[in-house]
This record gives sequence, C-alpha cells and structure tokens, in this order.
Amino acid sequence: MKNNEKALVKQILTEEEQLAKETSVRVEHEKQLADSIAKLPKGLRVKAERSVDPQALPIVIDIAGNLNSIRDFKLSHVASDIKYIRMETIPNPSISNGMKFKYYLMDNYIIAVNLFGIHQFSKEGKYIRTVVKNEFTGLYYDKRKNQIINFEDYTMIGGGTSVWAKGDKLFYPYSNNITNQEYIMEYDCSSDQTSIADNTINTENSNRITGLGKVLFDRNQGKTLPPAPRFHYNSFANTKEYIYKKMEVFAPDRSNCLLQMKGKYMMGILGSNGDTLATFAKYESYKNITSSLILETDLGTRYEKGGNLFFRSEFNDTIFQVIPPNRILPVYVFHLGQYKTSMQEGVDASVSLEGKIILQDFADANKYVFFTFTKDSYDCTNARRKKIVKLYHAIFSKESRKMFIVDSKPTDYDAPILINDIDGGLPVWPDSYMIGKNGEMLVALQGEELKSHIQSDLFKTSVAQANKKEKLKQLAESVNSADEILMIVN
Repeated sequence: MKNNEKALVKQILTEEEQLAKETSVRVEHEKQLADSIAKLPKGLRVKAERSVDPQALPIVIDIAGNLNSIRDFKLSHVASDIKYIRMETIPNPSISNGMKFKYYLMDNYIIAVNLFGIHQFSKEGKYIRTVVKNEFTGLYYDKRKNQIINFEDYTMIGGGTSVWAKGDKLFYPYSNNITNQEYIMEYDCSSDQTSIADNTINTENSNRITGLGKVLFDRNQGKTLPPAPRFHYNSFANTKEYIYKKMEVFAPDRSNCLLQMKGKYMMGILGSNGDTLATFAKYESYKNITSSLILETDLGTRYEKGGNLFFRSEFNDTIFQVIPPNRILPVYVFHLGQYKTSMQEGVDASVSLEGKIILQDFADANKYVFFTFTKDSYDCTNARRKKIVKLYHAIFSKESRKMFIVDSKPTDYDAPILINDIDGGLPVWPDSYMIGKNGEMLVALQGEELKSHIQSDLFKTSVAQANKKEKLKQLAESVNSADEILMIVN
C-alpha cells in the first residue's frame, strides 16, 4: 500500500463519528442555503398530488402483524432457474480495480457499473466498449474491507453508479466536481460511437465530457461555477453497497428530471428547462435534538423499475412511484404499528430504539418482494459487535399477499439466507439495485468465490440435483479467480 494510502487509513473516522460528521456537514450546508427548495430554478408550478388511485390501491405489507410468521426458505421456494454469464475481461482490467460490478439488463445488452466506470457487454457477456472511464484523486477502494475511502476534497470526473435504460438507450449521471458540471447523459448502445460525447477535442479543456453519448439534461443549466471549498483533513469510508443504492437523480423522459431533495422536501420534479414543476414535502421533521450526535439510521429506498422511479423517504412507511409532472402514487405501504420509528426517535442518538423497527433494503422482484429491517437498534458496526441490533429478512408474495420472515438467527449478520438448493451454488439474497428488467434477481460473482464455494461443506452436502452441481463445478474449475460472473436467478 502506498504511503499516502496508509496515512489515509489512519485518518478514517469511526463509524459513529463519520455519521455525525456527514450529517453535521449536511445540516450546516442546508442552513447556509436556507432551504433546498431555494436552490431549484423558479418556474411555473403545478399542484403536487400524492393521493391514492382508487383503481390501484397500494399493497399493504403488514410487518407488525407478522413478526411471528417465520418460515424456513430455500432458493427453490422463490425461484426455479439459474443462469451464469461469464463476463469477458475488460481490456484494461485495472479500470474495475477489483471492485464487483453492479449489473443492469437492457433489451439487447448488459451494462456493468462500478465506481471506476461504466461498460457495455453483449447479452452473452462479450465486452463491447467502455462508456465512461472515471478519473479520481483522493479516493480508493479497499477490496479486503469492502470500503470506498475518500478525502473530503476528492475529485471525480465521470459517470455515476445509477444507470437506467429504454430500449437500446442508456442513461447515466455524469459529473465533474472540479467544474461543477452535472448532466444526465443519453447513449445509444446500438450505435458505433466510440468518441467522447462533446465536440471539444482539446483534452486540456477542464469542461471536456469524457463519456459517450449526448447531454440529455443539464442539472445546472449551463452554469459551471466551482463548488464550495472542501477540506483535505477529513476522510470517510462507505461500502460499495451504500454507493450502489444511491439514486439521487433520474430522468423518466426528455421532459422531466426527478431529484432527491434535502431538508423538508423529499422529491422534486423539474422540467426540461430546469424549472421546478412540483415538490413534495416530507411527512416528518425533527427538532430539539437532545444529543449533539445526529444519526442517519434510515436512508430510505430508491430504485428504477420499468422506466419509472420508486422511492421511500427516510422514516416513511410508503413507497411511491413518481409520475411527472406533479404526482407521487403510493404503491406499497408498510404497517409497522407500535414498532414504527419516528424521525425524531431515529436521528437522536440519546433515544433508545428498543422495540422499534427501521426499514432497510427493498428488492421488488417478479413474484416476490424481498426486504430487510432492523429491530431494537440501528445497523452499525458497534451495534453488530454488541449484538444489540436484530436484522430480519422477509419475503412478501405478490400473489398471495402474505408475508413471512425467513428463519434465521437475527444476530448472525453473515448467515446465508436463501440456501441454493437449485444447483448447490452460493446462497442468494437480492439487493434493490440488482433486479433485472423482468424481475430477475442478479448476483455479481467473482471466480475466486465459485472456486472456494465448491470446496465448502455447503456445496458438498447440498441436496441440489447432481447433474446441476456437476455443471456448476465445471464452471468453477474453468474460470480464473479474477473473472467476473453474472448470476441470473429467475
């Protein structure tokens, strides 16, 4: 490890300090700007609608009434088929930096994304091109710890990790935090374009866009004022899962941009010219915190499905679909009853969360919804070390409208959840950001994992069919340890 990296590791804040620092920076920033709504362009507004559609009532998931509905689940209970796609190695493998990809399935292509770039593959896993290679300073990925570590004054030029598509059109956020450029890019994956997106050939131009495609939406409407000064002495650590879940901006079409907001607002809808069409206030706020430590124990949920954005703001019990220009439609409602954590309780470090539930991840698959929640505390390193937080995995059937908690020890945070009894492969639990366009569960694997797994007792004692186990064993023996493999569960 380089000396500067060693120095960086020594400066990483503890998790609690990190949460407090990030939150205090955000709060102070919001105070300086008065309100996040003040940052948005002024324009013609329409009345924000958040009413229920009587013809499509939201689906109620009753957590409070099903805490004792516990069942043993195997993968075969929620899926019947597994497909493995061996992804061709990127010509410059250093781009991936050993970090697992987040995959997105298009109609005719597979997109692989991580912190270091966005890449296009065929449906069979053949590498086609790199859409954008990201450039950083003051940031690196520690594979052993699964941590992304960055100084507060890091620089980044390139694409974000939230991508979506319509047909062969790929959309991705692009930013340059040196010049304060923020775009949503559109790239036609069926085209032969291999040159950079803009007409600026001069590579010394600091405003030069380094990704493929064209600008669909300019979040700053041509204004590229440098961002506010940041300081070098602070550093932070996050997991790749934390980064992959973020979806702060989304464009469902050429006319609208959906923006996650801060402060008292949870969502904003902007028109193509940047005018604010509608904003949606949060249901809750907090005040008079008794502790100086403000926690972000609930980060909410945001995911794309079928070209639409769905979201749940922090400490809210409803998942909404955003319908431009001015509507959010309740789609799922969690019934938490007496276990619901208010925002006031959730952000105050001096308040006990015993007996309280905090919603976590939410994966909206084809026939089932897979979600997690904590009870009695919030999920952090300290709570796990002391085993005071209980982590539950639950499955909701869209057909029967029944919910069950997967039988697992809630303080065994690394326990395999859905044992793979289809082919004996690795256990599965889907993430919100890894659901295919038809509701498939996507799992990113590396060759070394498969090789290790076929030597494990879990594989050797698996009740999966012998021929399927043998096929998986042959795959594991044929790949290299560094190979990337996409597992598709349906």
